[in-house]
Amino acid sequence: MPFIEQNQSFELSRDINPEITKGMMGVILEILEPDKSFEVEFPREDGGNYGDKTFTIDIEYILVESLT
Repeated sequence: MPFIEQNQSFELSRDINPEITKGMMGVILEILEPDKSFEVEFPREDGGNYGDKTFTIDIEYILVESLT
């Protein structure tokens, strides 16, 4: 398992809802439980966030190979 840290970019491995879908790029905002759960956002080009909120996701939603 690679080391995951705050402000790290990742690719979403599965859909969260119809607007936040597999393949979108997100950013780790906070590590809630190491290697398990994270608070994330999905930035838009205009500076806002998709869904206008943050999401709590499990590690299964992060395409580990995409971590930068």
